[in-house]
Amino acid sequence: MTPRFAIGYHAELTEAANDGVFDQQQLGYVVAANIAQDLLQTQSVVHFDNCAFAGGIEHIAAEWAVIEQSGHTHGDVALAAFGALLHTTQDFYAHSNWIELHVDQAPIPVWNQRLDSLPAAIVSGTWWMGSPKLCGPGAPSHDQLNKDSPTSNEGKKVVATGPNAGKSLFDLAYATALAATREQYARIAGIGVPDAPAAAGMDAVGWIIAAHRELRGCH
Repeated sequence: MTPRFAIGYHAELTEAANDGVFDQQQLGYVVAANIAQDLLQTQSVVHFDNCAFAGGIEHIAAEWAVIEQSGHTHGDVALAAFGALLHTTQDFYAHSNWIELHVDQAPIPVWNQRLDSLPAAIVSGTWWMGSPKLCGPGAPSHDQLNKDSPTSNEGKKVVATGPNAGKSLFDLAYATALAATREQYARIAGIGVPDAPAAAGMDAVGWIIAAHRELRGCH
């Protein structure tokens, strides 16, 4: 089993984009929630695997609905939902060919997470454990397409020409995922709900799993 956008990179992206939105305890919960999504290996929508683009959009929207309905952006429920949607947002750039389709642009644009704005040639890697499986015949596998690390088959490829010459596809996926993560932080900061209670302080992974079971389950 290969972890997606290697766990350390998910944590780095989430921490780098924070820029003071959450304190260290709150940020720790968001990071834990993000990492916990890799327990959901069979859910294509959580990772934008198997061309589950519509489902991934719905998954992110559902997590935003949890945040907005929770009543505060810094409480346990909102932190869990935010970490979850960040994971999915970040995986889009590592698991699809968005980077390859925009490699002649610098910086590579952040996707607006609207289905009608996806290029006709968009595809994500097929993942044998994941469901639903929505890719057409001939789609690349996750192992072939992922840019989860600098050493993956696709991630280590270096752009030869154009404005991104000399950069690896991993570098470009990471940079674009970071920009997308910052957009999500800007959105939650803009909600600005006051008087949030402190995080509960239980074991982070156990708390995340419990929160998902009670409030959302697997989308």
